[in-house]
Amino acid sequence: MTMSLSAIISSGVGGIAVALITYLTTRPRTRAEARKLEAEAERTKAETAKLLAESATQLTSEVDSTDLPKGWHVTGGQPEDYSYGLDNQVHQSGTASAFIRARPNPRKFGSLIQSFHADDYTGKRVRLSAMIRTKDVTQYAAIWLRVDAQGRSIAFENTQSESRKLSGTRGWTRSEIVLDVPPEGEKILLGAFLSGNGCIWIDSFTFEVVGDDVPLTEEPAQESSTQPVNLGFTKGLN
Repeated sequence: MTMSLSAIISSGVGGIAVALITYLTTRPRTRAEARKLEAEAERTKAETAKLLAESATQLTSEVDSTDLPKGWHVTGGQPEDYSYGLDNQVHQSGTASAFIRARPNPRKFGSLIQSFHADDYTGKRVRLSAMIRTKDVTQYAAIWLRVDAQGRSIAFENTQSESRKLSGTRGWTRSEIVLDVPPEGEKILLGAFLSGNGCIWIDSFTFEVVGDDVPLTEEPAQESSTQPVNLGFTKGLN
């Protein structure tokens, strides 16, 4: 049986209407979900920073120190869920790299860390960089840098944000942090960490003083508005 022209047109218009309604109703939801994911990412970053701040002074004894690169220690949210060591086969320069590899069903994250007195760097701008290679990383790999004074963190940054984190399987990739060391800084801590399944290799760490012309890498926090905005809905979409 053939359909009449009016039926075909009616059917087409109906399909377009359904598609339009679906688009209009799902678009806000997609934006809301995106904002939710961003909020969750920021919350995870804040939790990681807090755990690093708390655990960096509580170096774990559950990892055999003979497996660790000289001068490095282990910390993290659940450091025993990861293994650490040197890899003489995989390296970006020199003769070896350090690795962090997840054990089955890892919780939170594991980190390699070292610390030193801040005397030579107080009041200066410094840059920490490293080359990182990843394999099957399900969450993220990142480097971090912290300055302590009187037993608490007074400056901190990591590369865990959505635009800077490393995940999946990637070849050698450079990560860096540029941070100002406060004049009252007493100790500097730095390292790399892995969260989730997979393995990372870290090589070619550098730590250096740079000039004020080198921009800071910290991503500015979103400031809360002090006044209501767009009350007349005339400024378009976000």
